[in-house]
Amino acid sequence: MKRVLVVALVLVVALGGYWFLGHRQSDASTTQYLTSAVQQGDVTSTIAATGTIGAAATYAMAFGTTTVTTSTSTSSSGNGSTGSNASSGSSSNTVTAVYVSTGQHVRRGQVLARESTAGSSAAITSAQAQLTTALAQVTSAQAQLTSTRAKIASQTSPSTAVASAQAQLQVDRAQLAVDTTALGQAQKKLAADQAAKAPAATIQADRLAVAQAQAKVAHDDAAIAQDQQAVAQASDTSATDAANAASLAQAEASLTQAQNQVTTARANLATARSAAAASTITAPVSGYVTAVDLTVGQAPPSANAVTLRSDALTVTADVAEQDVANLRLGQTAQVTVTALGTTVPAKVTALPTAANSGSSSGAVTFPLSLTLSSTPKGTLPGMSASISIATAKATNVLYVPTTAIQGTAGSTTVQLMVNGSPVSTPVNIGLSTNSATEIISGLSVGQVVVTGVVNPTASTTTGVGGVGGLTGGGGRFGGGFGGGRPGG
Repeated sequence: MKRVLVVALVLVVALGGYWFLGHRQSDASTTQYLTSAVQQGDVTSTIAATGTIGAAATYAMAFGTTTVTTSTSTSSSGNGSTGSNASSGSSSNTVTAVYVSTGQHVRRGQVLARESTAGSSAAITSAQAQLTTALAQVTSAQAQLTSTRAKIASQTSPSTAVASAQAQLQVDRAQLAVDTTALGQAQKKLAADQAAKAPAATIQADRLAVAQAQAKVAHDDAAIAQDQQAVAQASDTSATDAANAASLAQAEASLTQAQNQVTTARANLATARSAAAASTITAPVSGYVTAVDLTVGQAPPSANAVTLRSDALTVTADVAEQDVANLRLGQTAQVTVTALGTTVPAKVTALPTAANSGSSSGAVTFPLSLTLSSTPKGTLPGMSASISIATAKATNVLYVPTTAIQGTAGSTTVQLMVNGSPVSTPVNIGLSTNSATEIISGLSVGQVVVTGVVNPTASTTTGVGGVGGLTGGGGRFGGGFGGGRPGG
């Protein structure tokens, strides 16, 4: 009985082994294909990058000034809603209330702090006094200028002065002629009386008459010399013109200086009034308070009294140098916050202008800025993120997995399944990425193409391969048929 059982068991084992070997040999003779249907949809070429989340804008506020720092620029401004007391740090104003603390979320327009205006009121009084003084100086300078111009206008004209001097010269010359004739007559009479041996008294009278005539002639000569000098001076106006110009320039300069003092005084008064009117710091945007440097009862600082970062966040990403040429402003992206595992849309808002300085890996990267469309709850500046930037997109097209594409650029094919067997079929391709390739012509929706094979001898699965050396619209592929994974 035992022998019958042993024989039966051996027979069952032998028959089982024969069936197994025969079935395995049958499977080995049949190639198994990995396939995919031709689909219709969008093909998108992307750039992958990593980056860090940061605030879109940071506001450093004081009573009167707000400095805004964004991802691309820094600017300062005086804002009526946040005060105008640019010099509050040195005034006698004091902080009367602080309504926020570090880490608190605030809304746009919310009052963050207040200050007293006692110091500003004193500044207004001082500025008003300075303006009154400056206006009085302008009035005085204008009067001086008017007087100078009137004095110059009243001066005798050069032609009139020359004519007057010449007329006086002619009068004095005529008088000289008369006095010279009289002198000659007196001398002749003296000579005649002396020859006639006139009495001594007569001779003495004649001599006195000659002396008097000579004195008149000498006086006439001196007057003529003075007249000639006066004519010369009246003819040369350069000295008078220079003196007039100097007087006028000095009067005009005094008026300009006084007017400038009025301008300065008015500006100081406007600043003081603005400071008195604006006694609050107000949130310019909704965001989170990151620092508060205010103490009730003490003078506020002139800057950085309250620091606020906006709700809006940006991402600064590092992209490889070979991807920079494909970047454009406004390109869409998907940003995944690593710590949260949340993905949100974003847009490219600032392009690279220079490479990052230094890298421990030696790779050259360029900084890129993106703005998030929304802020996932729990996202904070400094968190890391992974970014996928769409650089090209073919919308509503036919596509297949890139592993289905064979051939070289300009001569591409796929293995189309026909009646259970692959048939090499030419195709015209468009945008090509690592995962999908656009089919322009050669296939239709629903057709099945080969994407890989199961190697029966090694019991492994391999892909069909890629287009050797072909780059299509940003996608890159591996070698020929059987290569499996796309390259690059």
